[in-house]
Amino acid sequence: MKQKVFRRMALILIVIPLLLTACQPGSQKATPTIPPQVKESSASASGKLIFEGEAVPVENVTLSFPVNGVIDEIYVKEGDTVKTGDRIARLKGLEKQKALVAAARTEVLTAQQAYDNLIENANIARAQVQLKLAETQKALNKAAENRNYKNYKRADQWYIDQAHADYILALNAFDNAKLVWENWQSKDETDPNRAYALQNFAAARKKMQQAEASYNNLLKSPDQVDVQISEGELVVAKANYEKAQKDWELVKNGPNEKDLQLAQDRLDNAKAQLEAAQSGLEDLDLLATIPGTIVSSNLKSGQVTTVGASSVVVADLSNFQIETNDLTELKISKIVEGQSVSVSFDGIPGLVLPGTIERVKPLGEDNQGDITYTVIIKLEKQDPRIKWRMTASIEIKDQEIQ
Repeated sequence: MKQKVFRRMALILIVIPLLLTACQPGSQKATPTIPPQVKESSASASGKLIFEGEAVPVENVTLSFPVNGVIDEIYVKEGDTVKTGDRIARLKGLEKQKALVAAARTEVLTAQQAYDNLIENANIARAQVQLKLAETQKALNKAAENRNYKNYKRADQWYIDQAHADYILALNAFDNAKLVWENWQSKDETDPNRAYALQNFAAARKKMQQAEASYNNLLKSPDQVDVQISEGELVVAKANYEKAQKDWELVKNGPNEKDLQLAQDRLDNAKAQLEAAQSGLEDLDLLATIPGTIVSSNLKSGQVTTVGASSVVVADLSNFQIETNDLTELKISKIVEGQSVSVSFDGIPGLVLPGTIERVKPLGEDNQGDITYTVIIKLEKQDPRIKWRMTASIEIKDQEIQ
């Protein structure tokens, strides 16, 4: 744009004297004069490319509160240095938000405990039902076996076998006692040994008779009452087993899916509420996201602020780069990344710093009719006198021009 204005002014200065000369009376016809070539303002006679830019901190951010509120405290002022994470300002409502966080955290603990209890209780219930199922299975088998014996005997086989063994032992004891008695039977009735042998013989005979009677009784067909009792026991055992089976089907896969899902949903919601409450607490603080200097701030204590309204600019003023959008589409083709440049400053006479074309943004912008491109120049050296937005002159030597 500056080049176009320069060319127009040069042409006007050349054309006006010619018109005045032509208008003088009696003057001879003027000899045609070839106007001088107007050179681009960005290039010197030697082919150097010169353009303007401004100094910008490599790292700079504009910070504002992410929520609406009333500014409570301001901890820094313009010119102060901050580190990443330093608190710049805070909105009102801290205690209220802390209470919300505490309540949300309690709900998370409660929901987690309920979820854990559901699983733990389900595991305990599963073990109990599994034990009950095994016990009822055993009882059912025993009742079925007992009822089966009642079809032809009064008792289970092991009772009969025991009674038979008792009878054999009693019979053997009786035979021994009988043999001893027969040896003493002819003795005098007043002989104490004879009396002792008779006593043992009588006791052994009675015990043998009782054992024989018990054994024979067990071999007989059972009474109808015994059959009915065994049938009733079998029905009860079967019912208990079937109930245990149903209970097992309910718990064998762990907690009820619906109950577990409800507990999980409650826990997830509690965690989301806690996260939201913690985020709300964090949103009350405006924190520095980079280390640097507070360059500008429009924060005021007690001020009502909306999202993005109140802002603070933080920048690292020790590291600058040069940005320019002074290059039109006619010149940008001469610029490539990696080119060496020299940078001087209008406000710092005599200071010339080496630099490098670091980036050429590929998307041009319409700037008052001209399409211009933004170029970023990295300074190889820094100077403490450089200030933000200082005008810089960038020069590319002819051997660097593409």
